[in-house]
Amino acid sequence: MGEAVRAIAARRRGVGRVLTAWLAWGAIAGCGSGPNDVPGARAEPARKFPGVTLVVGALGDPKILVGLGAQRGEWMASRGGAIETRPEAVAPKALEGVDVVLFRGDRLGDLIDVDALATIPESAVRPAIQVDPDESDPSVRAAAESAAKASDTFRFDDILSAYRDQVCKYGEDRIGLPYGGTALVLAYRRVAFDDPSNRAAAKKAGLTLEPPDTWEKFDALAKFFEGRDWDGDGAVDHGVALALGADPEGVGDDVFLARALAMGLHPDQFSFLFDADTMSPRVALPPFVESLTKTVALKASGPPGIERFDAEAARKAFRTGKVAMLIDRAELATKWSGGTGKTAAITTAPLPGSDRVFDPGRKAWETPRRTNRPAWLPRGGGWIAAVTKTATGTKLEAAIDFVKYLASADVANRVRSEPSFPMLPVRASLMGSGLPDTRAALGVETRSWSESIAKTFGSERVAVGLRIPRAEAYMAELSRARGRAAGGEPALKVLEEVARSWSARVESLGLDRQKWHYRRSLNTLYTDRVPPSARP
Repeated sequence: MGEAVRAIAARRRGVGRVLTAWLAWGAIAGCGSGPNDVPGARAEPARKFPGVTLVVGALGDPKILVGLGAQRGEWMASRGGAIETRPEAVAPKALEGVDVVLFRGDRLGDLIDVDALATIPESAVRPAIQVDPDESDPSVRAAAESAAKASDTFRFDDILSAYRDQVCKYGEDRIGLPYGGTALVLAYRRVAFDDPSNRAAAKKAGLTLEPPDTWEKFDALAKFFEGRDWDGDGAVDHGVALALGADPEGVGDDVFLARALAMGLHPDQFSFLFDADTMSPRVALPPFVESLTKTVALKASGPPGIERFDAEAARKAFRTGKVAMLIDRAELATKWSGGTGKTAAITTAPLPGSDRVFDPGRKAWETPRRTNRPAWLPRGGGWIAAVTKTATGTKLEAAIDFVKYLASADVANRVRSEPSFPMLPVRASLMGSGLPDTRAALGVETRSWSESIAKTFGSERVAVGLRIPRAEAYMAELSRARGRAAGGEPALKVLEEVARSWSARVESLGLDRQKWHYRRSLNTLYTDRVPPSARP
């Protein structure tokens, strides 16, 4: 009887700890989130930060603050604080007086390098689950998890793992929360794939008219549609529109890298653009050379002048209704609408993969067990909201709370509808919500659009675009080389020049420090918390 009494008492102590943890987490969650995070929920304002004024700045395009300006009123009313915005872009080394900063993920390394960001503790975003280490009763542990989940109004686990565990982390440190995402998708004219005469002709050519699962099939489809009257209007149509020329938006670079990724990110490797042990650039290895060569070769399957197209020129060509396929950022679907009648219908699919993959260690090609289809998240994955180290004390608490507010489900659902700065939602609960404004994207099939994004973000393997210090400079060199290749120079030649330039840049910025940043940016390899040259 004594053992039974002690067991019951111990169990009660365990549940007591759970309830204590639950109540404690409720206090923390009240500071960082609230009923406003759940669409449709309403409660009395907490007003935890009366008199606190937060200054928000943007690293890069200040237009990202337009959506924020429309959403800050609810936070101010419920928390009692004030939000001011800097109208001009801020710089990584000039964040004095800025408490919260919004930036594109590829600028993360620049901010980390100058020690500009505060780390967001896991306790601020995850519900605490506390159980006696000696507790073995599954019901007690289940009660702990259930209590924690019930208290998590922020719903941290609703944020997609690609953003929760990769885009918003640098090593083991959480440096922010996602404000919006970006993804490349394939958009195609439905009539080109569904017309019976096209299907019959494709069958004779040994092709199947369906979204391609490999880049080789994508090439074959582009070639098949080029010069064919696939819409039946008696005029010649084209296969594909791509940003092959100089492209300030970077879409052309990301299409090239997404293709290289399918061949160049080996299932046993974490690193892609560099060797993580030596910082030797990989951009002149066979996957990159082949990707660039075959991407440039697609100019034979596109409209006249495609070799000079930037991203907007490619969209314009697609909008005529005379091009079968386009690769673009999903959040820009409003810029695809065009064509009339049966040519107006546009379907979306994830990007293809590869049935061949290169092992950089053995320097040999391999055939994977299944199609290698990692997802490429351009430009560091999207946009992040982070807290700067200038925020301290109560202002730090308020800044973390505001960043959580910006990443909440309710705000994310509203921000994605802001036309001045299109972004994708990165919460599972919003993946099926479709296009923000179907009237602005006439003809775009909303279901396939949502499914393509969900499959991209939920890919088994996701590679985040380069985000080490001076990432923009590295990518600018790659972009110029890609443009030269489109103009007729050999892919191997221009990529070898990029590799040499990248190596020189690594040395000039400090090999050990750049290697520390690259390894840390991968979130999978061990690094010290302090960068080499910053150690005392």
